[in-house]
Amino acid sequence: MSTEEMNIFSVEEQNALRALVGHIIPASKDYNQPSASDPVIFRDILTSGAALRDRLAGALASLTSGQDMTLQRALAFRDAFPTEAEMIQVLVAQCYYRDDRVMRALDIEVRAPFPQGYEQEPNDLSLLYPVRARGAIYRKAD
Repeated sequence: MSTEEMNIFSVEEQNALRALVGHIIPASKDYNQPSASDPVIFRDILTSGAALRDRLAGALASLTSGQDMTLQRALAFRDAFPTEAEMIQVLVAQCYYRDDRVMRALDIEVRAPFPQGYEQEPNDLSLLYPVRARGAIYRKAD
């Protein structure tokens, strides 16, 4: 992705978003983990979130007033813009757990899941029998 595509967010929006994502996933000294505002992770957030920019612009504008980001302000943002806050939270989680440092700290091998795959514990599929027996609970489209 080009620098122009990454800079779809204005400088003010980037600053507000950086402060906000730092509250969503703060750094952990105990576990030697970066925050979501770490430059590498934040670059991924900007790149991956470029498609969401228009949907987030109004909400981010409320954070660009020049006030410092506090936990109370982040919580107020979530209350005022629940849809946008959820989009940002999902984006942050996706980008954060793509970071090799984070995956290594979780003792997860840093690699693509395929072609090797991952072992999955056996499941008790009988738990789904009541759900299947219930039948469709939705209206079928024409």
